[in-house]
Amino acid sequence: MNKSNLDNAIKELYLSGLRQTLEVRLQEALANRLSHGEFLELLLQDELNVRHQRRLARRTEAAEFRQLKTLEDFDWQFNPSIQRKTIYELATGYRSIFDLVREFLKDETFNQQDQTLRTYLKPDLLIIDDMGLKALPKHSGEYLLEVIMRRYENRSTIMTSNRPLEEWGKLLGDVPAAGAILDRFLHRAQIIAITGRSYRVKDTPLAQRPISSKNPKAMESVPSPEEPEPEETFK
Repeated sequence: MNKSNLDNAIKELYLSGLRQTLEVRLQEALANRLSHGEFLELLLQDELNVRHQRRLARRTEAAEFRQLKTLEDFDWQFNPSIQRKTIYELATGYRSIFDLVREFLKDETFNQQDQTLRTYLKPDLLIIDDMGLKALPKHSGEYLLEVIMRRYENRSTIMTSNRPLEEWGKLLGDVPAAGAILDRFLHRAQIIAITGRSYRVKDTPLAQRPISSKNPKAMESVPSPEEPEPEETFK
């Protein structure tokens, strides 16, 4: 075996994952008397693993998560209304609705809306967070409709909101656009209503004691379990 020629071939084919483990796999093949097929399978799996990790890192960076958290770290006992099995089935970029609209408005000035649209059409899963959290600027309904329409039955989309669907027309300032968005978005959608206290207060002292009417500050910070404000997630 000419190691120099082998290294050059690996570099030319961009098989960096295979290159990292080649020496170890050669020793493993000799020690365990692996067949040619078994040896090749191990090498190719090493390459696939490295490419998968790189792809995951690129997507995580592109998603611009405010804070990186995993489902493995989530305390499922804190809010039993969240169905663990359902969430794992749905788990597969993350943007807030405000990011989406702001980028369209910015690129409208520079006539680059097609490029922005491609950014939102490319991901296999697009997460649009905070729908209805605050007022949206003019033309928001048009931008969101274009994204939802183009992704409809082609890619998966998740939206989170704590506002009822009937208010979306008012929130977007465009009732016809809101109707068209919901018509496509809710077709075959799975709606998950999350009730109970906010997960953000899980580790605070307020979350450990019952809410009292004598403690208005606590009532303001932590929603009462008897009167939860549901957050709906659609996919």
